[in-house]
Amino acid sequence: MKLSLRAALMAGALIASSGAALAEPVSLAAALAQGAEQSPRIAVAKAKADAAEARARQAGASPNPELSLEVENFAGTGVFQGLRSTETTLALSQRIELGGKRSARVAVASSERDFAFLAFRAAEADLARDVRIAHAELRAAEDRAVLARENVAQSRELARTAKVLVEAGRDPPLRQLRSEAVLAEAQAEEARAFGALLAARRLLADLIGSDDTELSATVSDDEAAPGALPPATPSLDEQLAAAERDTAQARIRVARADAVPDVTASGGVRRFGEGRETAFVAGFSIPLPFRDRNRGNIDAAQADSLASEASLRLAGLDARRAQHDARMLLGAADARVEALSGPSLAQAEEAVRLARIGYGAGKFSLLELLDAQAALTTAKTALIEARLDRARALAALIRAQARAGN
Repeated sequence: MKLSLRAALMAGALIASSGAALAEPVSLAAALAQGAEQSPRIAVAKAKADAAEARARQAGASPNPELSLEVENFAGTGVFQGLRSTETTLALSQRIELGGKRSARVAVASSERDFAFLAFRAAEADLARDVRIAHAELRAAEDRAVLARENVAQSRELARTAKVLVEAGRDPPLRQLRSEAVLAEAQAEEARAFGALLAARRLLADLIGSDDTELSATVSDDEAAPGALPPATPSLDEQLAAAERDTAQARIRVARADAVPDVTASGGVRRFGEGRETAFVAGFSIPLPFRDRNRGNIDAAQADSLASEASLRLAGLDARRAQHDARMLLGAADARVEALSGPSLAQAEEAVRLARIGYGAGKFSLLELLDAQAALTTAKTALIEARLDRARALAALIRAQARAGN
């Protein structure tokens, strides 16, 4: 059972390995452009922005006039039999909005339109951040897969050498068992690394709307960090919170305007059936605000406005902290990349080469060779992780400093 499971894992690893070699590489710039064009996130946000724009246009419309036709005094008894005493009234009525309802409604719709536009920009910024991270994670997963494959090859060669030395009587059988255990561990890590590679490939493909099952990330030069925003310059998240605050304040005007009753004016002509006489009719109506003065909605709108003010202050604090944290993490990652990609990596590779030669010549023990290989693997893995951390910090910093105009 263990052998069949191991064979299945290794078969999957070999398939993934061959697929990675044939994969079509995609650059970060191409991934960003394709994601902006194909992602459902952007389509949803854009549709919502278009809907808000349409509602803003509709908000300025006045109430439609009403045409009414009323027939009285027919089909009754006595003098009202038939249609002789029929009175027919044709009237036109118009509701007149008072209290600034239309302007308040337009202000709310305009604020909601601005909020939807900023939400669209935020969706673009969020997607760009996620694509940057997913692209870096795929690049890191590919590097880990290559490293795992190299470790398997080295462990296989080490097991072969250990077997030869044991058979020649130069090493005890325990050394061969240890080398075979190291090979098994390397093969298991290779299977895990290639499974992670497939997951990273799927994530990036989903984000950019790609159907390429063999997607690969190109190695790109380290992108420079953006400069700090000028003082008192709001970030995109702060702009979004400010738009929400403006909308909440505009809703207070709507609630207060709704407390003012509207007047309905009407006018028409009435025709009397028996004498064929006609006369004009006119009138107006207005609700009496004795019971409902909309106080609950006014109080709710004012409370929402206070909440939005607090949310705006919180957004400012979060934005500054996000920018600071991302810049600190980026600086730390830059230092790690510089340290790990320096002479220490070349020294670790040279140590493995010398240890391998020395072990074959009987100068070094198996444990010394394994220690040298483990140190090299640790150094390479740390460099991969440092580059990935840099990409994540850079993506977070770019997102934190995004603005609607960018």
